[in-house]
Amino acid sequence: MKGAICAIRVAGLVLGVMAVLGLNHPAQAQQEDMRYNFALPFAVQWQGSTLPAGEYHFSVQAVPASTSGILIIRDAKGHTKTAASPVVMRTGGGFSAESTLTIVSREGKMYVQSLRLGPNGTTREYEVPNLNKAEQRELAEPPKVVPVHSAANRG
Repeated sequence: MKGAICAIRVAGLVLGVMAVLGLNHPAQAQQEDMRYNFALPFAVQWQGSTLPAGEYHFSVQAVPASTSGILIIRDAKGHTKTAASPVVMRTGGGFSAESTLTIVSREGKMYVQSLRLGPNGTTREYEVPNLNKAEQRELAEPPKVVPVHSAANRG
């Protein structure tokens, strides 16, 4: 029952944010002063930090001698929640207006597995726990996808 309720909430969130994504122009999202926004319908683990359900935004902070940079994640009030560095950074798959977080369930918790930034054509992959034996037998729950959209960073 909890799974069905969660799936309905995620579906509603996906549809709502997709409507917002449709209003953003891909060329606008490639500007360096862009900020990305997303809303979590449930708490997630992201690189050792817990982000409760709620609205967040992040920007990519350049790091010398690094092509990937660090994500600085802030809550809706602007408080810094965490800085997430990717374990693996991939480019390719083409450029698009669609950006998403992929979230998987492990041992009763939700983990961010990857962040796809469509306008940049990059995917950042993060470590998540391996499936335990019970999850392997039950064929783990499919990943959940949370849309991410870009908005102008105004200071």
